[in-house]
Amino acid sequence: MRVPVILTPILATGAVSRSVSFLGQTPIGDQHQISNGNTLTSIDAPGDDVCPLPPKVAPPNDGLHSSLDFIQDASYRSKQVERLSRVVQVPSTSTELEDDPWSDYYAPFLDLHDELTKLFPLVHSYAKVEKVNRFGLAYTFNGTNSALKPALFMAHQDVVPIDDPNDWTYPPFSGHYDGQWLWGRGSSDCKNTLIGVLSAVEDLLKQGWAPTRTLVLSFGYDEESKGWKGAGCLAEHLEKRYGKDSFEFIIDEGGMGIQTIGDKIYAMAGVGEKGALDIHISLSIDGGHSSIPPPHTGIGIISEIIYHLEREQLFTPKLDLSHPSRQGLTCQAKHSADFVEPWLWPALESSDYTGLAEALAASRGDRVRFLYQTSQAADLINGGVKINALPEKINATVNYRVAIHENTDIVRARAINIITPIAKAHGLTFSAFGAGDKPQPNNHLDISDYALPLEPAPISPTSPSDAVWTRMSGVTRQFFESLPESGNKTVLVVGDVMTGNTDTRFYWNLTRNIWRFSPIRPDGTKNIHTVDERIDMAVHLEGLAFYYELIRAFDTYED
Repeated sequence: MRVPVILTPILATGAVSRSVSFLGQTPIGDQHQISNGNTLTSIDAPGDDVCPLPPKVAPPNDGLHSSLDFIQDASYRSKQVERLSRVVQVPSTSTELEDDPWSDYYAPFLDLHDELTKLFPLVHSYAKVEKVNRFGLAYTFNGTNSALKPALFMAHQDVVPIDDPNDWTYPPFSGHYDGQWLWGRGSSDCKNTLIGVLSAVEDLLKQGWAPTRTLVLSFGYDEESKGWKGAGCLAEHLEKRYGKDSFEFIIDEGGMGIQTIGDKIYAMAGVGEKGALDIHISLSIDGGHSSIPPPHTGIGIISEIIYHLEREQLFTPKLDLSHPSRQGLTCQAKHSADFVEPWLWPALESSDYTGLAEALAASRGDRVRFLYQTSQAADLINGGVKINALPEKINATVNYRVAIHENTDIVRARAINIITPIAKAHGLTFSAFGAGDKPQPNNHLDISDYALPLEPAPISPTSPSDAVWTRMSGVTRQFFESLPESGNKTVLVVGDVMTGNTDTRFYWNLTRNIWRFSPIRPDGTKNIHTVDERIDMAVHLEGLAFYYELIRAFDTYED
């Protein structure tokens, strides 16, 4: 493992920790004496110009009630339990196996739309409501000042399918509320966002609010299965109407939520996403009786390929100056020095960007590693039809999440380099991504893109000099510092990169300000995408209140 020289003695002694708080280590002081061979190097602690706090943005004097009412008034909780429970009860699942939105599979979305119309009568009375590609929903509330770019709030209506409902404590589509948690598929991914945004707008309209800035809501219906039918068509629809770079900002689900480090709270918005590539490996080979096998069956050859993919030319993590994670790490070194690695600030000052990434991964674990490194996972494999018949058709699919310092061509080239000698050793003809040997009926190996590839997303600005980011940060800081649960802690808003992908992948042309941010405190949701998914209703109410504040704060704002 290559690391900065200043980190070598720290890693060698095992002083790094996998704990989130990294307590028990020597804290950063005003000066750091780092052993560098026989030389001591003095590195200053972060200065006053590092990670400045944005000014808090107070709620406007618009005569509307406080956002804290949503959290403190029991009637709002009851209303939100009813709304979220009713939409969770609709089994609006999506799957890659069904591409036709007019098929019976998507019939539950008709029920979902009926529920939304009943639950949000003012929204459906005041908005221009459009259905795009049958089930995509676009709500437009035209503002009085056309010079202001519209704001766009996103969510998705679909949820992942259920395996065995008997595994659940409560039926997965019951929307059961136990007094704290609301249980069910989609309760936290992301019908909570859908209901939170619609509830914020419904409440604003109830108070007589009329927008100055145009507000658009865009809700896809197949985010869990790549998003092409829903968000893909909605984004095209909006770009055709408004043009490129036409929105002030877009906010969608995602990010790393709200995290507490020591006496500070970090609101972590995803301002970028890794790319995605699925490589499909297909082998056609001579069959026969299992009693007279070749040295390597087709399954053995595919296994050999996967073995070498997982061991050769491994991807390298990198945390260079352009990576969004540096902002949050810099703020931690400045504002949470007693609770992070004592070597963090000196390491950030190093020019060994790979060593820095390796050190942080060793300290904080694989969740952090794959913010900086391309991931590889062999997820699908199949072959063979009978126990005494040699397999003739064997397939495997490997998923890659492409780090922002790389691209899909790099991943493809690596696969070709590793697999080519294996194909040659087994006497196979070989084709890769449309090039190479002509495909043959037997003894042929082919690798191809399983689905359309996705390059890493453009990085949205997070500089203190960027007016839109600074205002969003000020709103977020003001709101979360006002919550009793925050305990008077200072809130810092930082950008980061997401390892997965959201529906925002289709909206890059509409604005440079894309924030993937679910305003959720730690442990506020549980078991996303698995058995017993649920959300703490107190956390859901905070999300609703945040959307309410964000809409108000940007309604009349001019850059």
